[in-house]
Amino acid sequence: MTQTQRDASGRRRQSDAPKEQSRNFTIKVRGQTFGLPVECVKTIFHIEQVTPVPLAPREIAGLANLRGRIVTALRLDRCLDIDEGDRSDSNLAVCIEHNGERYALLIDETGDVVTCEEDDRILCPTHVGQQFVDATNACYRLDDEFLPILDIAALVRRLSRPSESGGRDGHSRDASRGVD
Repeated sequence: MTQTQRDASGRRRQSDAPKEQSRNFTIKVRGQTFGLPVECVKTIFHIEQVTPVPLAPREIAGLANLRGRIVTALRLDRCLDIDEGDRSDSNLAVCIEHNGERYALLIDETGDVVTCEEDDRILCPTHVGQQFVDATNACYRLDDEFLPILDIAALVRRLSRPSESGGRDGHSRDASRGVD
């Protein structure tokens, strides 16, 4: 890891050591920009149809077909607990892979691939919700913008929590008898 050196005026000086960097694909959800690690992104596509899954957590839009493979479509706005107002009817999705499973993240827009330097990493702002903080693994300052990087593992873990607790409404269910 490089150590930041500053000149007499307080500006960063170029050091001979290579800087730690990450490459992230930017997306927009409800007007907010997020980054996805480039290595997780498999493709960008338009979803023709989503088949709802009964009793699935509210973050799961349903199942979609991606070139003959069934993927779980996630409502990223709900995963991040972003306000429900002015929901777009976009059918744009980013296919990501985690532990050999593929998921389609429903998004509003795609952006560019940006390189983030470790020197520009900042703490997640305190004014955002805990669900948002839990779903990110890094935040960067890029020019005058704030870029949270989504933690794919945390998003997927969050989806398994409701089923582990017995249901999204907080009621436990006795699976052996099929009753509450």
